[in-house]
Amino acid sequence: MNFTDLRILKTQERLQNALLGLLGTKELKAITVKEICDKAGISRNAFYQHYGYKEDLYDQMVTRATERIRDSLTPLISDVTQVKEDTVASYARHIIDGVCEVRELIYVMLKSDDGIFLRQLTDLIYDQVLSNSFSFFGIGETKDLKLFYEFFSAGMAAFIIKWVLDGDLAEDKAVAVLTEILNQISIAIPMQLGK
Repeated sequence: MNFTDLRILKTQERLQNALLGLLGTKELKAITVKEICDKAGISRNAFYQHYGYKEDLYDQMVTRATERIRDSLTPLISDVTQVKEDTVASYARHIIDGVCEVRELIYVMLKSDDGIFLRQLTDLIYDQVLSNSFSFFGIGETKDLKLFYEFFSAGMAAFIIKWVLDGDLAEDKAVAVLTEILNQISIAIPMQLGK
């Protein structure tokens, strides 16, 4: 199957949007393929050309969300010597923009979360920032560093979840708050590394 074919992408987008809308009112297990197809205006045959089960569609959506969050955590600069107030603000904007692209899906997943998504999000953040730090700071993995990033990751996950679920903090304000947090972290990291 050619995944760059615009028709395929449009069909998948319609199916994803339909499922996302349905997830706002009921759990995945209560949603039928027929409901997804009716809402998307697509035949069941077309659905099965793309997905074997509704869970495959959901999994693709979750994968897209986690990849987007992972991408948003990638540093915008190459090393610690480039950390300045404006680069920290740009990084905060990069993170918030990435989360915004998949905010609706995150919201839907969190509404019915039993703690699994929170742990997955925390682990995703931890893995990404820890691996980024090796090249960014030119350091190796230590127990202290791992504990520091576990703390940071849990805090970042909590920030994202609170922001998405509450929904009353504008994007620009979220960027400002996250920038302030990241500025504090950028002060703490050199101390953690003993520099």
